Amino acid sequence: MPTLVALIALGVLVLVHELAHLLAARLVGARAVIFSLGLGLPLYSFRAAGQRWVLGAIPWGAWLRLEGENPYQAPSGVQEVTFAELSPARRAFVFLAGPAASLLLGVLLLTLLHMAGTYVPVPMTVGTVEPGSEAARVALRAGDVIETVDGVPVQRWGVLTRSLAAHAGEPVRLGIQRGTTVLSLNVQASRDAAGRGRIGVSQQYAFSRQPLRQAFFSALGHSGQLLRQTVSWAVQLFRGPDGAGPPGAAAKLLRRLASIESLDALVRALAAASLALGLVYLLPLPALDGGRLLLTAWESMRGRPLDARVQTALQLLSLLLAIVAVGWVAVAELRQALAAARVVG
Repeated sequence: MPTLVALIALGVLVLVHELAHLLAARLVGARAVIFSLGLGLPLYSFRAAGQRWVLGAIPWGAWLRLEGENPYQAPSGVQEVTFAELSPARRAFVFLAGPAASLLLGVLLLTLLHMAGTYVPVPMTVGTVEPGSEAARVALRAGDVIETVDGVPVQRWGVLTRSLAAHAGEPVRLGIQRGTTVLSLNVQASRDAAGRGRIGVSQQYAFSRQPLRQAFFSALGHSGQLLRQTVSWAVQLFRGPDGAGPPGAAAKLLRRLASIESLDALVRALAAASLALGLVYLLPLPALDGGRLLLTAWESMRGRPLDARVQTALQLLSLLLAIVAVGWVAVAELRQALAAARVVG
């Protein structure tokens, strides 16, 4: 059941993305469009509001086709100006609308989450200390505030872990605020599997319900953190410790989505997925919105559109690269799963 909920939620995110393209197209006058609710073969279609609506055989996601977007498709005659004949600025507005809507939806979900109340990190405050760890050896305690690393002030937990990782195996001096007492503790960090510095502590979290303004700025910071994590995860996925990707990364992601049990976790997952969707669609690949924006900018600078055959070739090439990348990741995941199965056996 959680997996079904996750799939439905991801389909809704794709639907919102495509609806944003549709609204932007209507705003710039591209009214002769086909909007499909769902994928696959059309089961039913009808005309309304000056466009064609289609219900797909697979009730998941959506897709949009603008008249004149395909240079090989004859115009229907419903409107005098096709999408291809719009100014580059108006077409760029339509292309940008989808990723912008996905990013804004992620921020909106996190804003609502912080307004309703959620657990947020207490800045640089230790939450738990792992027994037998390096932190336990130097007597770090829950509630201690880590202020400096080797005399350099730190204000984000991620900066702390990166600083510790950069000096793994070396003595590092931590400046600690414990109540009214200032302490200086020497620790020796190690690296975990993800390359983060580790001394055996976790950050403290506290339940917080924020007003709209504060919730919005908290959501912006949270969104930036999620986007950085998305980029880092993607880099690790395709590079990995030995160029083979992290063990079971895709499988772990799917298990995380399928194990959602609370509304708080669902909203966080949806926000992260929406932000990731907006980021992916901004990639400079001709088949994606980012690539189309680049082609539109190129057309604007040259004063004429790129040849239709070149555009088609670039889109096919980017689609082929995407298929190869997905296949490469799938093979890497399969190899990791088989290796794990041999170890267990």
